[in-house]
Parts: sequence; C-alpha cells; structure tokens
Amino acid sequence: MGRKMHRPDDILLFVSAQDIKAISRISSDKVTLGAFLDTKYPRKAMVKLFDEKLIHVNGHKATLHTEVSVDDEIWIAMAKEKIDHEPVTMDLHILYEDDDLLIVDKPAGITVNSKNQVSLANGIAHYFKEHGIKRKVRFLNRLDRDTTGCIVIAKSGLAQSLYQQQLDDNTFEKWYMAIVEGILEANEDSLVFPMARSSDGVHYEVNSKGKETRTDFIVLHHYLDGVVDNSVYNLYNCVDIPQENVDRALNDVDKESKIVDNSVHNLGNQTCTLVAVRLYTGKTHQIRVAFSHIGHPLVGDTLYGAKSTGEPFALRAMKLVFTNIRSGERITVKA
Repeated sequence: MGRKMHRPDDILLFVSAQDIKAISRISSDKVTLGAFLDTKYPRKAMVKLFDEKLIHVNGHKATLHTEVSVDDEIWIAMAKEKIDHEPVTMDLHILYEDDDLLIVDKPAGITVNSKNQVSLANGIAHYFKEHGIKRKVRFLNRLDRDTTGCIVIAKSGLAQSLYQQQLDDNTFEKWYMAIVEGILEANEDSLVFPMARSSDGVHYEVNSKGKETRTDFIVLHHYLDGVVDNSVYNLYNCVDIPQENVDRALNDVDKESKIVDNSVHNLGNQTCTLVAVRLYTGKTHQIRVAFSHIGHPLVGDTLYGAKSTGEPFALRAMKLVFTNIRSGERITVKA
C-alpha cells in the first residue's frame, strides 16, 4: 500500500540535466520515469515498488510512463513487510549497520537458515522486531554451520537486488582466512574448478558437469609442527584486521597490518598453511572443496579428507568490501 510519510530508509533522487541528456542519447522520445530509473537500478527490483504505488514524482504516485524533467524529485518508499521468521532472542555481534544492510559476526555451531531448528535467521528476526525493522530477513551470503565471520542481511528487496548486482560483478569482495593441511607450494594462486553436488547428496566435488567456481588465495604463514616459519610472512594489502570493524577510507580501503588472526584454530603440532582467500563465486562448500581437491583440505575438515582435530574446520569470513548504494562510498567491514 502507498504511504504519505517519508521514512529514513526511503530513497530521494533528483533528476539532473545530465540525466536527461544521457537518456535522450538512447531514445528520442520524452524521458519517462522508467527510463530514468533504468539508469539507476535493475528494472526487476522496481516492479514490486511500482505495483504497491511506492514510487512518487514530486509527491504524487507515479508509473513507469510518468514523464520527468530536470529538478523533479523522485521518492522511492521502501515497502513495509512482515518479518518472515520466528523471533528468537540471540546475542548478536553487529559489525556494521546502515539503512540497507546489517552485517553480523556469525559464531560457529549455528546454521544461517534451517527449517525446524533455531538458526541465525531467528536471531535476526528478533533484532528486526526489537528495532522496528518491518522487513523480511534476506541473507546476501551463506556460511556453513562451523564457518564464522561476516554475514550480510539486506533490509529490503531493493537493497538485496543492488548488492546482489555487486556480488555478481565482483565489486562486492568476500575475503576469508583459512588454515589448510600441509605446505602449499604456490605463494598465491587462482583455483578455477567446475563443482557440483556429489551422488551421496552430502558432499560437493570437482565435476566437469558442474558450475565453474573461482577461489583465489595468498599464503600468509607456514606452520611447521605448529610453529610459525618466519621465512614465509606475507604482508599483503588484503590482510588487515585492525581494531575498528569498519574502515570508511576512500583512497585506500586496505591497509597493511602485522596482525594475523591466530584465534581461528588451535593448531597443535600440525604442519599447515594459513591463507587469505578471496571468493569470486558462491558455490556451497566451495573453499573446502577447492583446497581438498589440490590435496590440502582445511584443518579439521573431516568431511573433505582432513584429519580429525576434535574442533570445527578452520575457516573464517574475515572481510567484506563493497560500495554503499546511497553514497557511493567504498566500505570495508572486518570480523
């Protein structure tokens, strides 16, 4: 249903002369609201908002065919929704929040969204309820039960669509920290494999009939019998875990740091390698399958051939880098 009052998470745009000129190059017809919005957002993200009469021009409800001109105000009102999970009180570690996104640090031992059991979605639903956020819970990424770190929730269908676009074109960066068995020979590499679910329905595997995946890594440390080998110590710009969770610097979102998170796993006396991993695609178990395939499963990942350590496998979603859809600011969030 339409509404008359602005809310803080609504979007206000003003049509500029540059907008009109750019659109006129494409079409000689009069400039319509649909043509204007097509230069800003995916059309599919706007359909529901138009259907619910939540898009206005100069305060009046508008359609795709409404004509616009310079200095017209476009008001996009975010739809009110019902929270779609049972709220359950949960101690959430919030890393970042704005009008469009909530990013939390997921602990090990809990699923993101599972039926018939309490999952992170229930905790997010409770947070939404307590803070008057009348929206569905929309996860932009998924983490396995025992993977920890950054997980992203979009607060609206429009935010989900726009940030998904960044994920699809890899301008929304996803970085992980992992510890794998053995000593990786390459200092850095790009693992590109087709992956699919295996016949047992539990594992995933490298399979020529599967979807192509890309997993890049950089070696940070070698551990010989659990002791750091100081002959291998890489200070790459991607490895930065400072005190602050959110870095809003525009000129250099990645700053070198000598801090390496050794709390990911108890290494014991294992010989293994600590790596920073950038995920370019989002296949289930992708990082675990990729490293297992090259003979270096994640430490503790018995599902993919690692020795048992009595602890969860060593994988943490340590950093996200994305462009704020309102300000255009490049933002880094770290766990």
